[in-house]
Amino acid sequence: MNKVWIIILTTLTIVCFYEEAKAGVRFITDVPQNTIHDKKSSNSYTSPKIKCSSAGYTKTIDSCGKDKVAVLPCPYNPTYYKECCAPEYKYSKNFCYKKGKKPSKKSCAGLYACE
Repeated sequence: MNKVWIIILTTLTIVCFYEEAKAGVRFITDVPQNTIHDKKSSNSYTSPKIKCSSAGYTKTIDSCGKDKVAVLPCPYNPTYYKECCAPEYKYSKNFCYKKGKKPSKKSCAGLYACE
């Protein structure tokens, strides 16, 4: 009788482990975020100032002077801007058309004066 129980328990154990193993098998190529190659180092922080300057946002309100205004703020740090423009260059072409005016022939950083 003991042999029968041993066979039954062995069979159940094998079936349980087989089902568990079948459900949990994953290859390393299936999970790229678990490879060393795709891990980011904990030192990957880049300051907002560096992000802005590397994206071309180098102007500040103070660097534009009295007769110009800073336009197009940096999304990482709004104290940095893309360009310094004359105050009238602050509209998109579509905005000018919607107001029934023409955009100026000149633009500054992709912004226009409405005429």
